[in-house]
Amino acid sequence: MPNEPMIDVTKVSDKGQVVIPKEIRDRMGFTEGSRLIVVATEDAVVLQKVETVAGKVRMRDLLDRVKALTDRLGFGRS
Repeated sequence: MPNEPMIDVTKVSDKGQVVIPKEIRDRMGFTEGSRLIVVATEDAVVLQKVETVAGKVRMRDLLDRVKALTDRLGFGRS
């Protein structure tokens, strides 16, 4: 998978559901029933495959990666 982030726009439904765009689902290998960890910071929400996190990345490392990415993309708080 390329290192460059894939960015798209989606919206939250009245039931609180969010559709992950097909191109991103395909790239990430998300299929029906995929289990995801949801990480929320002050200004970002990140979805991570449970299988990817289990035994590989500690939660603090994941949060550090989220912060670095949001800073890089300019989404961090000023």
